[in-house]
Amino acid sequence: MNIIKKSRGQSLVEILVAVAIGVVLIGSSSFLIGVSLRSYNSIRQHLQANTLIREEAEAIQALVRNNWHSIYGLNKETDYQISLSESTWVISTGQETGVVNDVPYKRYFQVYNVSRDVSGNISESGDNDPNSQKITIFLDYNNNYINSSSVSFYLIRSTNNQTFHQTDWSEGSGQAGPIPNPGSFFASADSNINYASTTGSIYMTTPESTPAELISSILDTGIVNGAGFNSLLWQGSLNTGGSVKFQIAFSNSVSGPWNYYGPTSTEDWYQPNPNISTSFPISGSASPQNNRYIRYKVQLSTSNTSPQIDDIIINWSP
Repeated sequence: MNIIKKSRGQSLVEILVAVAIGVVLIGSSSFLIGVSLRSYNSIRQHLQANTLIREEAEAIQALVRNNWHSIYGLNKETDYQISLSESTWVISTGQETGVVNDVPYKRYFQVYNVSRDVSGNISESGDNDPNSQKITIFLDYNNNYINSSSVSFYLIRSTNNQTFHQTDWSEGSGQAGPIPNPGSFFASADSNINYASTTGSIYMTTPESTPAELISSILDTGIVNGAGFNSLLWQGSLNTGGSVKFQIAFSNSVSGPWNYYGPTSTEDWYQPNPNISTSFPISGSASPQNNRYIRYKVQLSTSNTSPQIDDIIINWSP
């Protein structure tokens, strides 16, 4: 009987211990489940915030591809929101508010100018680059908007590049423009410019050191608020002792004024070698940026053999 009583006593103790352990395990499990649910909700909300930010960024990039001035023309460091209206993205001032999966949010973005140093790198100071903008998208979310997230990126006006490509001058002078494509005409030229070659190229009829000039027609980008002008390139040959120089004029009016500039002023010239692209300045009086119309003046001279120009290409962005 004693043995039986002892056995029953041990079983009761074991049961009590098991119950105690069970209570501890259930409590721990409940705690872990609570932590897991909070972690899951936090991760879900963070992923949702990233999705909302990415959606905004894609809409802004789509707008810029079609119209740079839709972003460039906005007031800097001001809150803006973007919305879809009849399949068109529309920008307005203020902050967008909404609820996704029972989580309230505020979404908005700001635009900032971008400066570049003498090497062309983005910097805190330097020349303002009208073909670059910085965008920061902000998202505040959760109750009382206690959480926030943001992302910054740069927009460069180099997508959807266009060119004015003149490869033939054989139909002669007299076309002032404006025209959307240079074709095979030009505005005027000195008598020592031969433009009637079978290849359409231009060169000096009588090679000499006295420069001979040709002026293009007015070339129209069609961008009302002005295009971004990237670079100038010509193809052909300098030949022996040849020199090829360019100046460009630009305006937002067909009537000009047509002042011709080199890279810094009206006193200097672009002198690129053939097949080597040269960039236009982004600031200063010699900068063509945000003008609708452009035209070029090319000057040929030589100490020996006439240079020959086969193509002139101006690269620009809408």
